[in-house]
Amino acid sequence: MFSKEPLYVGGYSGLPHIGHGQHICHLVEYGEATLDDIKTLVRNARWICRKCGRVAANAQNICEPEKLD
Repeated sequence: MFSKEPLYVGGYSGLPHIGHGQHICHLVEYGEATLDDIKTLVRNARWICRKCGRVAANAQNICEPEKLD
């Protein structure tokens, strides 16, 4: 959905880990997504982040996903 993540040159982009530019915490912190964008990512949430507690429909949108039961 969002593709503003910096390229990894030499294995480092300035982000905590690969894929972080697509995570809800990053999108919210840096204002890279509108509230409607975030609503789309969390609608019908199936995953919760063990790090920050945010939820998402897809595991790739959070840092440390754990399946919701």
